[in-house]
Amino acid sequence: MRDGDGFSAVVLVGGRSTRMCTDKALLRVDSELLIERQLRCLREAGAGELLISANRSGEYSRFGATVIPDEHADAGPLGGLAAALRAASFQRLLVLAVDLPAMTAAMLGKIISLCSENFACVPVDDSGFQPLAAAYHKALLPLAQRQLNAGKYSMRDFVAVAVAEGLVHYLQVLPDEQIQFTNWNRPGEWTELSR
Repeated sequence: MRDGDGFSAVVLVGGRSTRMCTDKALLRVDSELLIERQLRCLREAGAGELLISANRSGEYSRFGATVIPDEHADAGPLGGLAAALRAASFQRLLVLAVDLPAMTAAMLGKIISLCSENFACVPVDDSGFQPLAAAYHKALLPLAQRQLNAGKYSMRDFVAVAVAEGLVHYLQVLPDEQIQFTNWNRPGEWTELSR
C-alpha cells in the first residue's frame, strides 16, 4: 500500500446507459470520448493511479487505466466504489462518474484535498450530496461492504450513514460551480450539453 500525499482515482462507467440508449463513456465531447476526458481530468488533478470501474472490462482496457470489474451484479455505483477501494494502491480514492462532462480538474483537486485518513470528502450543493464526484478513504470500505451485503445500494444512503458515523468532510459547492455536477442521462441532454 502506498502512503504519502498520493491518491488513486477511478472513473465509474459500470451503468447500463439505458436512458441514453448507448454507452455514455463512448460519447464524444469535442475531440475526446467522454471516458478519455474524465481520465484526463483525473490525471490533471494529480492521480497517481487511474482505474476504471466497469461491468464490461474488455471494452475499456484500451484507455490506459486498470479496469476493475464489478464484484456485485446490479449493485450500481456503490458496488463499483467498493471494488475500486479494494483495488486501489493508495489510501485515498478520487471518484468520478463518467457522465459528469462539465467536471474540472480544479474541482477534483479541491475535493481530494479534503479527503484525509478515515474521512471522505463529499461535495454538497442545492441538490444535496454529490457522491459520484467525491473522495473516499480505504477506511470506508467496511461500511460500503456492509451496505452491499444488506442489499442497500444507494450511494446517497451510503454517504448518509458515513455522515452519521462522523466519517465525512463536506465541500460546499458554490452556485457558479454547480454546473460541474450536471450529468448526462438522456440523448437530449447530450445534444444540449455538447454544444
